[in-house]
Amino acid sequence: MAINICVQNMSPWGFKHPLSRAFHNLIVIYLLCESHSGYDLPFQSHRVLPPIFGGSPRHELHRRRGDICYHQFFKWIDGLRGCGPPE
Repeated sequence: MAINICVQNMSPWGFKHPLSRAFHNLIVIYLLCESHSGYDLPFQSHRVLPPIFGGSPRHELHRRRGDICYHQFFKWIDGLRGCGPPE
């Protein structure tokens, strides 16, 4: 949550346009709903951009085991930390 607040309030120009702030909120809400839905549909983010997004399949692994796949959106962060899913 703190990272989201920082992203909302920081900008190279000192402010963020209200439209870009609203767009950012919509994207974050969509990704949160998608990662917690448990669905594996063909148009979800982990299917559209698989090298970047982990989606609900990875978040389900986190719910089952608890010690892997911490990040809800960007799976490369888990890869850097060594917390990815077992091969």
